[in-house]
Amino acid sequence: MESNNRLKRVITVENLLCLFIIICPILDAASFIFRNYFNTSLSIATILRPIIPIIVIIYLFFKDKIKIPLIISGMLYGIYAVIHLYIFKGLITESSYGGITRELQYLVNYTFMIMNLFNYLYVFVFRKRDETSRKNNIARLRVAMLISFTIYIALVFIAILSGTSSHTYLEDQMGYKGWFESGNSVGAIMLLMLFNTLPLIGKENNKKIRIWVLIDIILSGIYLTTLLGTRVGLFGFLIVIFIYVVVSILINAYHNKKISKKIVTIAAGIFLIMSIVVALFGSVTLTRRKLLNEREDLIYDDQIGESAHVTGDILNIVKEINNNEIDEDYMSKETQRALIDLYNYNNEHKISYTNMRTLQFVYHTELVKEQKDIGLVLFGNGYMSHFYELIFEMEVPAFLYNFGIYGFILYFVPFFIITVYGVYIGIKYIKRINIKFTMSILSLCFAIAVSFLSGYTFFNSSAATTITIIATIVILESIKVKGEN
Repeated sequence: MESNNRLKRVITVENLLCLFIIICPILDAASFIFRNYFNTSLSIATILRPIIPIIVIIYLFFKDKIKIPLIISGMLYGIYAVIHLYIFKGLITESSYGGITRELQYLVNYTFMIMNLFNYLYVFVFRKRDETSRKNNIARLRVAMLISFTIYIALVFIAILSGTSSHTYLEDQMGYKGWFESGNSVGAIMLLMLFNTLPLIGKENNKKIRIWVLIDIILSGIYLTTLLGTRVGLFGFLIVIFIYVVVSILINAYHNKKISKKIVTIAAGIFLIMSIVVALFGSVTLTRRKLLNEREDLIYDDQIGESAHVTGDILNIVKEINNNEIDEDYMSKETQRALIDLYNYNNEHKISYTNMRTLQFVYHTELVKEQKDIGLVLFGNGYMSHFYELIFEMEVPAFLYNFGIYGFILYFVPFFIITVYGVYIGIKYIKRINIKFTMSILSLCFAIAVSFLSGYTFFNSSAATTITIIATIVILESIKVKGEN
């Protein structure tokens, strides 16, 4: 009997969800290794990843009185998916980068993200409303995130030191992203975790925890600034450290508390060390940017008599469109006109063709204007229905353009509302906020910014899980600041 009671105390929905946070980096690495070793698009990790969240939501469905809300929510997302895929099917042409299976993958990933958001908010915020439980839940989530952060760092360096790391930029064999699918996503995950890890170096925490955190910060800094090769990694790390120093000074000054010189010195020292490391040993990011700048004049556009402002493949398509050599089976008339609009806009504003995100943003904006279809505005014109170079990397506008207003509301707005709510609480109860609360809010704002500017953040399952944890912590910290149950 005693062993059964002990087992029940260990196997709880809270512990299962914390375990899911911890194993995310292991699942990511396993998925990458499996797909590349067996040369398949499906991995065992893809099957294992949803098991814990599905177990939790099934348990909650039968255990708690939330059947009707869950059924209604499931129907809303299901109906949207059916309509979106039906519209998408009619938009596929020979030039489309993917079919219905690939498009469905995005819908499944985003719906899985929302399911996780519900799981964590319901279990950690609403299920147990007493103050002690919520304080314990904040601590649980932060510790789980710290362990996950350490595993990410360890796996990256093991891959690099063993010579088995994949490159961030395959075409140039530059940067190291370990055994992970995307350099942008692993960089974003580490930075988001860094936001919520930095406050743990405060003197109110256990000395062993502070040393652990300090080692994680230094190792992640070395990786993000010199080895990863993305601008998000290099500038993001320096920005996060700078933000932490400024927040620490401002909050302590506002509350008339003595500013911890030790913490400021450590943070400033980390900032200085990383700057020196970049200066002495260089950065893959800076090397990559230099290479892209050197390529700006490699493509010549004989139509305008100067260097091209679109990629070579797009330039060839534009020439074929102008010569009436492309039919609608290969590319729709609306898409062709949007490409001409893109070509003219980039030439007029002298935009570099290496600035792919700007190129994609201009194209998708022009495409919506050319399509003039209310159904596509509401349900989206498809994420994978476009030419491969024009797949929208910037996720926030992609939610709106590719998945429509309804998709934008269903997948992005919940996170936006939590962010706005956290900012509102922070401003209203400014006298009560602390460093942990402020860094959590800023990390959620940072996640949205990275998703907008860089992309592949919400789509990546582990990055989305990290954002979900942060959103949950923001709500828990907001309730704590308000002093309400």
